[in-house]
Amino acid sequence: MLRVATFNIRNGLGLDGRNAWPFRRATTARTIAALDADLVALQEVYGFQQRYLERRLSAYRFVGEGRTDGRRGERCPVLVHQDRAVVVAHRTVWFGATPDVPGTRLPGAGFPRIATMATVRLEPEGRLVQVTSTHLDEASEDRRRVAAAQLVEMLDPDLPQVLMGDLNADPTSEVIDVLADGGLVLVEPEGTTGTEHAFTGRTDRRRIDHVLVRGDVRVVDATVLTARLGCALPSDHWPVRAVLDVGDE
Repeated sequence: MLRVATFNIRNGLGLDGRNAWPFRRATTARTIAALDADLVALQEVYGFQQRYLERRLSAYRFVGEGRTDGRRGERCPVLVHQDRAVVVAHRTVWFGATPDVPGTRLPGAGFPRIATMATVRLEPEGRLVQVTSTHLDEASEDRRRVAAAQLVEMLDPDLPQVLMGDLNADPTSEVIDVLADGGLVLVEPEGTTGTEHAFTGRTDRRRIDHVLVRGDVRVVDATVLTARLGCALPSDHWPVRAVLDVGDE
């Protein structure tokens, strides 16, 4: 069984008052650890947030680059549990005309948007899986659709796929349709729990954080995790966790 999770941890520069990063960072780290996932996709991670989490989540290797120029700006890192998987290759791509040029953005986008793609070897079986963490445009459905179509073209057709992230799109959106046209299947968590809650802790808002799979991957279980592991909320989103059965190569 392969356990995966996606979590938008909310960028650490947000003007969030009592929900600012210094007040919730310990809870964020505890929440990620409690997911007990083999592979984790994070979004909205600045370098200083990643460095904090790396110190407290030493079992994981973090891969991924900053969206601004490859070093600075928000990241969408993939976390790989080093006792359970090995990173074979990884790359960060930018949505737009020049996906391998740091800082590239789609026309009209307020920010560059990226995906971190990692090929990992699962231990001890040795199966290869490609896992992707992404965060799509916050303002434009058109740009989200373009990015989704571009992402489908970049995925390795020969490997099982696990695509995770904050897609800023509901399960019935055209963005999900584009990914489905590319063979990706949306994982449906149990119940109707939403994932974004704007630091309210509510569970009845939109579900915009998703896990999708393609290839020889069977969904065993999936859920939105709403447990509070400290006085502070860990983010303005709830994480999504899925248990997958990856078939033989």
